[in-house]
Amino acid sequence: MANIHPSAYVDKSAEIDSSVEIGPMAYVGPRCILHKGVRIGAQAMVETDTEIGEDTYIYPNAYVGCDPQDVSYGGEQSRLVIGKRNKIREFTNISRGTAKEELLTEIGDDNLIMAGVHVAHDCRLGSNIIIANYTALTGHVRVADSAFISGFVGVHQFVRIGTQSMIASHSRVGKDVPPYCTIHDNAIAGLTIIGLRRRNVSSDARAELKKAMRLIIDLGVPFDTLPAKLAELEQFEEIKHFVDFVQSSKRGMIRRFRNEDEE
Repeated sequence: MANIHPSAYVDKSAEIDSSVEIGPMAYVGPRCILHKGVRIGAQAMVETDTEIGEDTYIYPNAYVGCDPQDVSYGGEQSRLVIGKRNKIREFTNISRGTAKEELLTEIGDDNLIMAGVHVAHDCRLGSNIIIANYTALTGHVRVADSAFISGFVGVHQFVRIGTQSMIASHSRVGKDVPPYCTIHDNAIAGLTIIGLRRRNVSSDARAELKKAMRLIIDLGVPFDTLPAKLAELEQFEEIKHFVDFVQSSKRGMIRRFRNEDEE
C-alpha cells in the first residue's frame, strides 16, 4: 500500500502504485498516474491529468500539471507526461498542454529541473537535461537531449534548443540554439568542447563541428544556403544532426558571434 501522509489529498480517480510516497499536505488530483517509486514532497501539487514515471521525485512545494498560462485555454482536458528518474525541485511550475498542439506537455527521463523553473504549456523536453534555477521556458519550446540551461534564462516561445548545447545564465534566447554550441545572451560563444570530449566525440568530428560553427557565425553566408554548405563537410553523425537542425529551423537560428571582450 502506498505511503500517503494522513494530511495529503489523493483524488479517487488517481492511479497510485503501492510503492509511491506522498508527503504532508501534498495534493494529487483527478486522473493522475503515479508509477513505481514516485515521491511527492510536502505541499507539492500534482493538479490533474498528469502521469509521472518511475522513481521521479517531485520536491516540496513544486506545482505540476497545472492549467496552461495561456489566454486561449478554455478548460480543455489536456495532459502532462513526465518520464522516469526526474528530479523536479522546489517551487517549479510545469503546465499541461493546449489545443494549439496536441494537448500535451512532455518531459523525458533523467532530467534535473532546479528550483523555481517554469516549463510552460506544450513544451517538449528530452532526457539528461539540466535546467538551473529561475529559468523560464515559454510555450511550445523544444529542448533536445543533454542540453544545459543555466539560471535566470528566458526562452521565447517556439524556440528549439539543440542537443548538448549550453546556455549561460541571464541569457535571453529568441531564436533556435544550434546543437553543440555555447550561447551567451542570444550569441554563440563557441562549442561545448569539454562536453563533446566527455561524450567521446572524436577529434575529427570536433574539427568538423568547428568548421560548421564558423559557417553558422559567418553572416555573409545566407541562411538558406547553410544546409548545402554544411553538407560539404565530412558527414559524421554530429554534422548530420547539425544539418537536420538547420534545415528544420522555422524561427531562425542564433548566428551572431560573441567576442570574449563583450560584457
